[in-house]
Amino acid sequence: MTAGDCIDSIEAGKWAPFLFLYGEERFFQTDIIERLSEKLLTPDNQDFNYESFDAGESRPDDWIASARTLSFFGGQKLVVVRNLHASTPSPEEANRLIEYFATPLPEACLVITADKIDRKKKLHKALAKCSGAIDCSAPSEGFLVSWLKKRAKEKGYTLSSGASNLIVERVGNRPGILVQELEKTLVYAGEKKTVGEEDVAQLVGELKMESAFILIEALKEKKLETALRILKNNIKHGEEPIKTLGLITWQFRTIWEVKCGLSRRWSIAETANKMGTKPFMVEKAAASARKYSDKELENSFKYLRQADRELKSTGKNPEGIMENLLWNLCSVKKV
Repeated sequence: MTAGDCIDSIEAGKWAPFLFLYGEERFFQTDIIERLSEKLLTPDNQDFNYESFDAGESRPDDWIASARTLSFFGGQKLVVVRNLHASTPSPEEANRLIEYFATPLPEACLVITADKIDRKKKLHKALAKCSGAIDCSAPSEGFLVSWLKKRAKEKGYTLSSGASNLIVERVGNRPGILVQELEKTLVYAGEKKTVGEEDVAQLVGELKMESAFILIEALKEKKLETALRILKNNIKHGEEPIKTLGLITWQFRTIWEVKCGLSRRWSIAETANKMGTKPFMVEKAAASARKYSDKELENSFKYLRQADRELKSTGKNPEGIMENLLWNLCSVKKV
């Protein structure tokens, strides 16, 4: 089951007595737990009907015991165990946990979270196959468009399809940030209760593009560690490697053209006019152009062409191809 399906089910008043939330998108893990809390807990019973554990600092027997301890106030108890990926239960503990979630008590809702799972481990494999397993990995941008519209509707607003598309297009596959941008837009809409593309255009910045440019700036400064971190984050949130390669290639081509203009002693304005771009873009590229030798740029284009060819015509891992490209671009020497 996906996180979206689980949320819809909770809002309809239905959820299993055992849930395993796995995947790197912690926003969905948190959202599901918060929605369960709203359904199960009140100011009067929350001290008795809620208990939480960190898997790395507790044992499975503690979680099971808590789920089996009935509340004095009645109702279904909520037990949350976070970060199973940081825990290594013994084989005996794993078996007892597997036995529990095979037939969980209906008087409790035991929720276990994990940012990642190792399917080679018996416990993780069993958890991923159980009926309460919820995939909280980063979703597709197509899902996020309808998901944002639902969240807006929950708050009493109508978000047009165009507006929802634009938010996702500008922010990218980042559910937590998407919600922040949505809430900002809804506050702006106020009593209008209808949000269109023009509202989004005024408020939501090009965060996806900004991230790509930060990556390019790291390359210019030859900060490999920073560049790799941004690349991994972008890919994790759905950015296609071929698009990132296109932006990097475009930036290096701009630097090359500006460098040619500088060698001819053209002014910034004259270079911008011949390139058909804005003077401030040329001025920014000129600062980078002065840092690169002709040979360095020549080698950079060689690596860019190699990455383009490998992405389009080989079965190699795209993320590995891009990581190798960044390493090469940060390693080229001046001649």
